Amino acid sequence: MRLLFLADALDRYSLTDSNLWTADLAAAFAERGHRVQVICVESLESWQEPFDPPGVTISRPTPETFEAELGDALRQVPDVVHVSTREPLSARVREILRELPVLLDVHDYWPICPNEDLLQRPNFEPCAFHYPQAPCGPCAGLSRLRTMEPRRDLASIARIVVAHSHSQRRRLVAGLRRPVELVSYGVDPQRYRARAGPPLETEVLSLLTLPPRPRVIFLGPPSHARGASRVLDLLVACRARLGDVEFVIAGRDLANPDWHHMLVAEAREMGLGDSVRCLIRVPETDLPALFAASDVAAAPWIGHEPGGTAILQAMATGLPVVGSPVGALAEIVRHGHDGLLIPGDLTSPFSNALCGVLSDNMARIVLGESARLHAIEKHDRARSLVNLEGLYDRLRGPAHAAVAA
Repeated sequence: MRLLFLADALDRYSLTDSNLWTADLAAAFAERGHRVQVICVESLESWQEPFDPPGVTISRPTPETFEAELGDALRQVPDVVHVSTREPLSARVREILRELPVLLDVHDYWPICPNEDLLQRPNFEPCAFHYPQAPCGPCAGLSRLRTMEPRRDLASIARIVVAHSHSQRRRLVAGLRRPVELVSYGVDPQRYRARAGPPLETEVLSLLTLPPRPRVIFLGPPSHARGASRVLDLLVACRARLGDVEFVIAGRDLANPDWHHMLVAEAREMGLGDSVRCLIRVPETDLPALFAASDVAAAPWIGHEPGGTAILQAMATGLPVVGSPVGALAEIVRHGHDGLLIPGDLTSPFSNALCGVLSDNMARIVLGESARLHAIEKHDRARSLVNLEGLYDRLRGPAHAAVAA
């Protein structure tokens, strides 16, 4: 099978769902013998480094050469065009895709929200509206609104639209008014486990060589929707109970890539500089070791988490999760079994839950083992790949669908 992916800028350090999922899919299908090509729609920023999965042909054209690169790829007649980018494609590209077997892979809420996160500005409260609605204008601004018509057109062109959680699927169905398929993110339990291989990045390796201390890993890149603004409040509350606790934040928020400088500066002003560790250069290959070096995973999210890749990675490693009961997190984590679900805006109860799990070795072991078993049983990567291949066969025609059945 020939697979053509249109993706964002695949790089080593963007720990976003779309980056991790697309790179993993491309590598997995290439390993299975399929011919896989990826064309990146975005250019790499100065702090990013390219990541080329083994066995996959990657091209990173400039905006001026993108259409020519796409034309060359389409002359190879791909069986499936897997679109995994949120960037608004030009009218000419959309017209070309209209006649092709396109699967649209949605990793947040960009087809129905100009801000992509279903948070209403300026108070960053969960939003119940979908574009186009009157509140979208003052919330997102004109420049973001202008991207919505090309995005909505792409969503209508695609023969199959894929979501990654029930909550995300419900919102997309309501906003797009069309069927949306569900393929949960998968995690490889052979890679993500308590005894992970040694990391390559110096920053991650340092965690394994330092004296042990209670360590909380913040789940996902530190975006506002994931509760990054609450890190210091939670740290102060946890330090009041556990003086030696350490918070680790991995990755960067693509919308605010310098946020970690502000966090570290504020922590130092409060005398907490030794309790915050920002690891901005964590390659995907080092994530298992990073989770294995932590004790508890924290997800004080305020947004409608769409998929939950970081949740599954932490659980498969055997980490109990303390998170907000929102979106995919509420679907994946069973309260009292795999972790604890506490609203992230309730600083005292949330920090008490973190400290309680950190202080109780037996509870941490029981919750962690249950979390790993649940991740393996319900979210094994192999199952997700099979489900996605079934959608590919549907795109390729009735004959392929019949063989797959």
